[in-house]
Amino acid sequence: MNSIVSPTSVTCPVCNSVCEDLPLYHYTAKQAAAHFCPITRDADRYQRLEASIKKLWQGDECSILRCNECGFAFGYPFVGGDEEFYGILHEQKGYPVWRWDYDVAINQALNPTGGGKILDIGAGVGMFLSSLGKEWERYAVEGSESTRKVLEASGIKVFRDLSTSADKEAGTFQVITMFQVLEHIAEFHEVIAQCRKLLSVGGKLVISVPDGEAMIRQERLTGCPDMPPNHINKFTADSLSRVLKDAGFETTPAIFEPSSWFNFKGALHLRVIADSTKPHSIAAQVYRVPNKLLRTPLIAGLGVLAMLKMLPYFGQLSKGGAFTIVGIAK
Repeated sequence: MNSIVSPTSVTCPVCNSVCEDLPLYHYTAKQAAAHFCPITRDADRYQRLEASIKKLWQGDECSILRCNECGFAFGYPFVGGDEEFYGILHEQKGYPVWRWDYDVAINQALNPTGGGKILDIGAGVGMFLSSLGKEWERYAVEGSESTRKVLEASGIKVFRDLSTSADKEAGTFQVITMFQVLEHIAEFHEVIAQCRKLLSVGGKLVISVPDGEAMIRQERLTGCPDMPPNHINKFTADSLSRVLKDAGFETTPAIFEPSSWFNFKGALHLRVIADSTKPHSIAAQVYRVPNKLLRTPLIAGLGVLAMLKMLPYFGQLSKGGAFTIVGIAK
């Protein structure tokens, strides 16, 4: 079993500085599994998640460390979720219709470029790619075979393996996008290097990630963690810029998600989720209600109660929780 890690033995994956401070947070596999699916909601799914997480961590515990040099925070053991973990996790998960960072990509990378080959890594069902005009030859990387079939049915070409594709298609892409993907990947240096290989000189890599500081603030204010092994990386604008520059990119200033009521509403949902992981809480009892038509208004009522507790933190919780940086291939 892992024990609480001594930070003096661990170096930062971004800048190789020694992480000298004590861990920010510490989780057990039971806590992680309950975060993704409380046992009161689905005991079988909870147990499968716990077993999968223990296998990834090769033990029962994980710590969150933060580098004082570049601000990057990360899970230790430093391992992201695998196909088995995400297969269980996504059994009750959908894909967003539209996101603020899609507009950033269009305005900062696509419109100035005017067309060519574009690759979306972690494309989901292709909502972003499907919105593009005929001047774009669309490609995708996606981990789920069922989702790959949806993409191909939409006329989007799918790469099964990014590394092999980087060799075959080197220097042929004008734009690559990764929307909220890199925080899941421990081997992020390899992925960024493959993107640089795929891009032509002057090509643009658009990356959006959760803001590491916002994720730490989220846990402090709502009680809901940014839990590994789903999110293994907590990037700051400085740490992500370093990664891109090391891989041969010039970088633009980070564009942060704007403040909004929607962000605060999302924080209320996170507070309800955090409460639901406690087996004897009211939230846990509500999630046990089998009838969805009855359960939905009860959850909304929990949101109202959460709002009364969270209103003093409205300014902090309405802030955007992510940022986008554009790297230009040198």
